[in-house]
Amino acid sequence: MKIGIVGLGLIGGSLGLKLQSLNHTIYGVANNEVNEKKAKEKKLANFVSCELSLLKKCELIILALPIKDLINPSQQLVASIPKETIVTDVGSVKEPIINKWENLHPLFIGSHPMAGTEHKGVDSGFEDLFENAKWIITPTQNSDLNAISTLSELIKSMNCEICQASPKEHDQAVSLISHLPIFLASALIETVNKKNNQSLLDLTQKLAATGFADTSRVGGGNAQLGIDLAINNQINVLNAINNFKNKLNILESLIKEKNWDLLSKKLTEAKEIRGDFID
Repeated sequence: MKIGIVGLGLIGGSLGLKLQSLNHTIYGVANNEVNEKKAKEKKLANFVSCELSLLKKCELIILALPIKDLINPSQQLVASIPKETIVTDVGSVKEPIINKWENLHPLFIGSHPMAGTEHKGVDSGFEDLFENAKWIITPTQNSDLNAISTLSELIKSMNCEICQASPKEHDQAVSLISHLPIFLASALIETVNKKNNQSLLDLTQKLAATGFADTSRVGGGNAQLGIDLAINNQINVLNAINNFKNKLNILESLIKEKNWDLLSKKLTEAKEIRGDFID
């Protein structure tokens, strides 16, 4: 297929590399001339340009843009997409994006690959990012069935597992397992940053190892992404934070009360439940 990718950062660049390996012809749109040059050097697409006219040749277009640019796309972008072209996005919230794009394009299907790293930008993409990843598609009653089928086959060809959910269900689920951890990790990092006790800070920085790295990783990522999630999935994120605070308060109470038996039970239950989420 002739596939367009708008945005060649971590997700868009990785898609460009992976889809080229599957013999698709990739047309990549960069956001400026510096990134256009870098994308060409890294061979993120067969053809790279800052000009949106590149999209006129594409049978399917993937919008790998920041959430704010998906919700408020430029008129030039919308006008550059042929009406017969299938369009999807990779945004990590779905309701506001789909509400916008279903009114702009007849063959839009919302989607979201559950893959990423703490890195961003045109230098961050790599071919195996999506290997064995889950990729959610969020069609609605307005979605074109042929477009759903074509997009699904493309996703499966990248060795991804397809999940399907409504936009509302998607946003509720990712607020718990993807968005909440960003804010928890940020709070954890602030907690350990004991600036008022330099000797303790020096020691904790020296001792921090894999446990802290694993727990805090998503707090070291793209700050703008966290802001976009808070703005555009606010109710679900706040519900998740409130639920977490209640669970943490219970653990705090058990420690204060020296109720070691119940604390042990809670920790053991959490260990067992984790297996339902992480293979």
